[in-house]
Amino acid sequence: MENYKKQIQSVRIALEELDNASEYNADKYITLQDSLISIIQQALADSKLKQANKENVFSEASSLLGCYIGCVEDVERCFPQFEALYSKDLITAEQLDFFDKNMNMGRWR
Repeated sequence: MENYKKQIQSVRIALEELDNASEYNADKYITLQDSLISIIQQALADSKLKQANKENVFSEASSLLGCYIGCVEDVERCFPQFEALYSKDLITAEQLDFFDKNMNMGRWR
């Protein structure tokens, strides 16, 4: 569990550094978004991790990821991966809805 938390924290720090950088770097944001999705996938597939811990990793990583979904391309790239997790019964409909509601798309709704 701690390994996943450290990975999420590392991505959080990198995202904050990007936010404060003098130049926008879309490729780095995409790489970090993909890292969060990978962390979620690894945690959900980890047979040694308790279900409650899997849900905790999912909530923390997907909340952070949702904060950095800011354009249609992000949604088109990220949301299908969450739908795939749902179709494989790795996440619940409530978790899929949680991610959907936490995407930074308020201005679109």
